[in-house]
Parts: sequence; C-alpha cells; structure tokens
Amino acid sequence: MNKVEEIKKRKDGLDVLTDVYRYAETGNHSISPDDEQLFKWYGIYTQRPAEDGFFMIRIRIPGGDLTPAQLRLIGALSDEYGRGLADITVRQNVQLHWVRIENIPDLLRRLQEAGLTTTEACGDCVRNILNCPVSGVDENELYDTTALVRQVNQFFVGNRDFSNLPRKFKIAITGCSVRCVYPEINDIGLFAVRDPEGRVSFRARVGGGLSTTPRFSKDLGVMIEPEEIVDLCGAIAAVFRDEGNRENRKRARLKFLVEQWEIPRFRQEVEARLGQKLRRAPEPEAEPITERDRSHLGIHRQREDGLYYAGLSILGGRTSGRELKRLAALAEEYGRGRLRTTNTQNIILLDIPEANLSALKRELDLDGFNYEPSWSRKAIIACTGVQFCKLAIAETKNRAADLNQQLEETVEVDDSVRISVTGCPNSCGQHHICDVGLEGALTTIDGVKRETFQVFLGGGVGSHESFGRRIGVRVLSDELPESLARLFARYKESREEGETFQEFCLRHSNEELAAYLAAPVAEPDGATSRDGVSGQRCAAG
Repeated sequence: MNKVEEIKKRKDGLDVLTDVYRYAETGNHSISPDDEQLFKWYGIYTQRPAEDGFFMIRIRIPGGDLTPAQLRLIGALSDEYGRGLADITVRQNVQLHWVRIENIPDLLRRLQEAGLTTTEACGDCVRNILNCPVSGVDENELYDTTALVRQVNQFFVGNRDFSNLPRKFKIAITGCSVRCVYPEINDIGLFAVRDPEGRVSFRARVGGGLSTTPRFSKDLGVMIEPEEIVDLCGAIAAVFRDEGNRENRKRARLKFLVEQWEIPRFRQEVEARLGQKLRRAPEPEAEPITERDRSHLGIHRQREDGLYYAGLSILGGRTSGRELKRLAALAEEYGRGRLRTTNTQNIILLDIPEANLSALKRELDLDGFNYEPSWSRKAIIACTGVQFCKLAIAETKNRAADLNQQLEETVEVDDSVRISVTGCPNSCGQHHICDVGLEGALTTIDGVKRETFQVFLGGGVGSHESFGRRIGVRVLSDELPESLARLFARYKESREEGETFQEFCLRHSNEELAAYLAAPVAEPDGATSRDGVSGQRCAAG
C-alpha cells in the first residue's frame, strides 16, 4: 500500500473539513502533511512556493453551469482573497489563487450559500463532470444532457461509497454532435449517437486519460438509455474502486485496469455490478467524428427562435474578479441570466434575445471581451504553469499570450487547430491530443539551465485519433512564437487540397517538421539553409 493509501485508510478525505476549519484558527504552520494531502477532497491545494503559505482553491462547477449571482460571488472572492486572479480550467472549474488558510472557512461558507461547492473538486474521487457548454440550446445537438450531468453529480458528490478511489476519476457526458467534451480521454465518456432508425441513445468509452502515459478510452460496445446512465457510472466506478491498483499510484488510473483486462472482461464485471446485461451496440465502436472546431466560440443562433449565445474567448483561461463580475452583469442585462464555462477555458453567455445583440456586442467591445477570436486565440489553451503549480517546470499563461500575439500578427490559418502550452509532463493542458503540444522543460545550454518546450505535433481525436509525436526538439521559450509561426506558414504554403494541420503533420517526418520550425541560417555566400535542429538554437529532445 502506498503512502497516500495509508493516509486514506486512517481518514476518509471527506472527514478533513473539520480540520480545515481548525487549521484556519491555529495557522498554516500547524497543518499536518497527512491532512494537507486530504485537503484536495475540498478543492484545496498548496500553491507554489509551498513555504509562502498560500493555497489554490478549485470550485466545482458541474457542466460549467453558473448564474450571475454565482459568477459575481466568484469574482468578489477573487478580489477579496485571490489578488483579483481567476483561472478557468479544462474541466469547467474555476480556480482562485493566493488564498490564506484563515480565509478558507469564509470562502467555503459563501460558496455554499450561493449553491456552489469545492467538495471533491480534487482528490481520489469523481472530479467535476463535463458537459457541452451549449447543451440544451445548440441547434445541432442530439440530446440535452444538462439534467443527466446534474443527476450523476448528485449521485457521486459526498457519497462515501466513492470517496476513496485508487486515483482521480473523470466523467464526461454529452449530446453534442461534435463531442466537444473529448470522451476519448475521460475515465467514462458518454456521448449521444443516432441509430439507423433515428433513435438517440448513448455509447460509452472507458479508460481514457493523459498524464505521462496517455491512453485513449475504449468503446464499451453497448447502447445506453438516458435513464441507465447514473447506474452505469456507479457500476464502473465501483469496479475501479474495488479492482484498481492501490500499490503503485503511477499505475492506479482506470486506464491501466481496462488495458490489463480488455473490454470483454471489464464489461462483464460492470454487468455483474448492475445485475443485468447491457444492450450490445450494432458495431463494436462508434463512428468517429470528423468535425474539428469544438470551441463553441462566437455569436450563434440557439434552438429557440430569437435567442443567441455568445462564446467569449478567455485566452489561456486567465481572467480576473473584475471581468467575472462584469460578465455576470452583462448576462443579467442582455440575457436571461445563464452562463457556462467551457472545457476550452472560455465563457459562454446564453439566451440573448436578438434585439439585445447589438447592444451586447458594444458592451463586450468596450470591456475588451473577445467574441470573434482569431484562429490562434481560439486554438490556445494553457495549464496553470510554474507561477502556481508545484509540479510545473515552465511558465504557461504568459507564453500563451506571447504565442497568440505572434501568430495573429504573422500568419492566418483557416483550419481549426488546437495548441496547448503545458508546464510539465502531466498534461493538465492536454498537450498529447492537440495539433501542437508544448511541454515545458529545463534544458542545459552552454552550462545554463534554460526554459524550453518540447514539441509534440499531430495529436487529435476523431477520425485521426492519435497522440502527438515528440519530434525531437526543445525550443527556447522566447523563440517559441516565431518558430511556430514558421511552421504554420509552411503548412499554408505546402498543404494539399483540404488537408488539415494534423494530416499535414502526419504526412511529414519528424526531421522535416523540425526543419520547418527552424530559423534560416545564413551561408557565407549570402544564401540561407535550414539544418533542422541546430539552426534554430534548439536543444535535441
């Protein structure tokens, strides 16, 4: 049994809340290491550097659903306790930073009064459940999963039958026609499909996850009715709870159990928990999607006549208390008071009457909110990075902003791509499934440690489901924007008709792609050449 399992055996993570309140009275210096490990069950992480005594607080927001009052409160808490910062994550959470232990009880109390919680936003439990951020309003969706997400969330949160899993457990449920929540990388990914008769059911994929050993989830090969989803999620989680690896945390995710057992045995174990056979799907795997733009950004017509939604780009998810409070006011004034965070780190204002669109756009422009993002701004996501995360090696949010500025100014791409700026190998920024994945690293150059990024290219889901290839170079941080601008310019120049950027990367070798990233090197006679890696002042990866 590993150390974390020993801690959990002595105390359930849900039992640490009274200790949080006690430490708020006795001070940060009195916190025991074991209890600090369990703080995660209430969304509380120590912030880098740990000795400064600040905490990150992660707010659980199922499906990204927020009211103006809730968003206004998050903004107020950010201003009061978090130095005005707030980050939207790829699981539709909002994270606050710079929080002191003595302020956590007031913060938790006020969140609870507003109908929000941090319970099980972290820890070895079921994390925030993803939903399409335009569920219920999208003209093209197959099924409105809003109620299903709420039901599954209510089943798991605070449920002590599932508060001690071997590792974190991630669920995504969607009726979105483009499967925007990436069921391919979740422990459970449920997505709506239409059978040949036009009837909508759900398919399930299990065992997905990224980090240092990425795995795509595998199709369970069954058809699920909406009313069966809660029980199915419970049965899968129960199998993981009882059979998952509790010796080695590096091998404890569900993906390793699914890989070890394979689908027939895993499905049999799930059916044993359910006490019934699941309806077999006509095909062993669902047909993959081909649509690449899953951001839901921009102004779009809703299903209901006369209503629109506005998807706002929040670059790298970094926002502020002031901006959150302003968006809450705009949702009340120009919409019907509904907002949602997205798994691409953005915010959507729903239910805007057509008569209010022009006025809303004027206000958004005045406040600096971007509802018509460029291709690069739409593409970029960024993890927390070295500024706050104890595991990170590289800065991310500022790198993302610099990268976007360079790409906007120098190259225009008509393909929907994804670019991830990730601070370490753990892939919180999902760099393995992005067209361009940038993994932070420290590289010794001329005897000095420099911040670099390893480059992964060609990742994606859907018809070309693949993890990005590590192409063998590490680009210096300050040279990253120009290097990627060169790569995308080369893509524009030499792409085949209709070729996506992912297909372009799959068509070229690592050496060719490395050369496209490289800066031209002057020759003695004034000519230029490219030498792959060395010509761009990159380190071999």
